[in-house]
Amino acid sequence: MSAPHSQTRTSISLPDNCIYLARGGSMRPYAKTAEFFRDAGTNPDLRDGLVLTLHEVNTQRDVHYPAWEMHPEGDELLILSSGSLAVEFRKEGIERTASLPSRSAFIVPAGLWHRLIVNEPSVLIAITPGHNTVHASG
Repeated sequence: MSAPHSQTRTSISLPDNCIYLARGGSMRPYAKTAEFFRDAGTNPDLRDGLVLTLHEVNTQRDVHYPAWEMHPEGDELLILSSGSLAVEFRKEGIERTASLPSRSAFIVPAGLWHRLIVNEPSVLIAITPGHNTVHASG
């Protein structure tokens, strides 16, 4: 797994980096790479915190649709800066959909299976538990 970026006093490009928010309050930027996301669930340095990421969403592929996702160890906060998405979720065996318009947020409770549907190109900010995300095929 790549090491965190050095703590410099410059801005951090969110399309290229994510920020680990440690439980104790410290924050560390990491390069947003496939390696980071693959290894984040098993990295002990990321076990107790949250990961903030910005996603430029243009197609269903950008939100790994039709796969479902679940975070067993904590809630996920989805903040839509611009565009329009919908959050589809399964609760008690029933699929439901909640709209996520521009400048709104949706809290996905821990343990809830969910996926995103793209209505128009969007900019999404996600604050997600850094450990043990589970995926299932659609």
